[in-house]
Amino acid sequence: MAMNTLLSGSLKDFGLVEVMQVMEMGNMTGALHLKQDDGHAGILYFDQGKVANCVEFDAGALTLGDVLQQLHMATHPQIEHAFTQQLQDVVGMRIGERLMMMRVINQNQLQEALRTKALWTARELGLWQEGKYEFIASPNIQKMLPYGETPLNLEVMRITMEMIRYADEWEKLRPFLPLGVNTFLQLAPAIPRTTTMPAHIINLLLAVNYFRRVRRIASAVQKPELDVARDVAMLVQQKLLIPVFNEVLPRSGGKRFQLPDPAEKLRLEHFELFNLLIRMEQAWERLRTPQEQLPALVEFINWTMDALADACRANNTILDANTLASILIREGLTNIGSYNFMIEQNHIDVEHFTTLCLNILQGDLKNAERFYTDASAILQRILNIVFESINSRIANPRERVENQEVWEALFEQFALPH
Repeated sequence: MAMNTLLSGSLKDFGLVEVMQVMEMGNMTGALHLKQDDGHAGILYFDQGKVANCVEFDAGALTLGDVLQQLHMATHPQIEHAFTQQLQDVVGMRIGERLMMMRVINQNQLQEALRTKALWTARELGLWQEGKYEFIASPNIQKMLPYGETPLNLEVMRITMEMIRYADEWEKLRPFLPLGVNTFLQLAPAIPRTTTMPAHIINLLLAVNYFRRVRRIASAVQKPELDVARDVAMLVQQKLLIPVFNEVLPRSGGKRFQLPDPAEKLRLEHFELFNLLIRMEQAWERLRTPQEQLPALVEFINWTMDALADACRANNTILDANTLASILIREGLTNIGSYNFMIEQNHIDVEHFTTLCLNILQGDLKNAERFYTDASAILQRILNIVFESINSRIANPRERVENQEVWEALFEQFALPH
């Protein structure tokens, strides 16, 4: 899938609101990349002129967990429980789906939270006064969106109006909260005992002690972060709270996309795709017969799962031993006819499958041909499903598309039926 850069420039010369209006008027599809010199980045995805999604790459970026808490849809323990499950199954269900399975939220609430997250993220990016933008066009937004998400189809007019309103709010709040929702706060050394405060302000002061940063405080007290920002700005003005300048969130230094704190443990940029493909290519060149090719495809599935396990270890997480079995059950790919794959520790038993191949492919010609056709199609489908599950977790959309292209070229080069 070819990608073309159609538009690029500086946010100093052309603000984000104006750039988005160009996307809308041009009915454009693709990804608008924003990047600052310190590595802070964001992407707005467009599908035929509407905003399909919006993400910010920063340690303190808004997460779905933040939104669910701030909208009072889920609690921190519920989100942490779902996140713990996700760490054990990095290519399985995401946080929102797991919370639905736990009956914490329903489909409508998840959709509302996802749309709110995109809107709130866009308004944060709208505050940028400096940085570069680059619009990369693509004929298929589904291939560019991470995690296999479906486009949210948000109207640009609604988002840009919210961005303008939000910028006006922060003109007033910035003197008290210089780093916006990522401002760190601490209690003043002495709060007058005679001060009478409403209960929600007392709760806010208590949350400051534990959570420090405006966004985390908002999630803890389960109120929208802009409302909390107004309250804490007032407390700063009254000298009950003090902004802390020696605590800042880490930035990537321009080296790579920096994900929010929880997502860093789930990133799969360490997945060694190109080394894996070279290994597959070299192995395939030595194969000549169907009896060799079919077991090799099984071996390639096992190698891909090994590479995924290595990527998880690089992030100090452990891939669940039942990940491959779960994928095959979910996709209905556990068998070829009456033969069920033998799976253990994320590996299909190659030796057992090889014996089956030899027995069938050396027998009746019609049965052998039917088995080869069915088996090759199913094994390729499994390989593709595993790859897509991994590739959708890559943060950088350009990298995802490049991975897709070389993966598809692999199958063309091997002359395997799709």
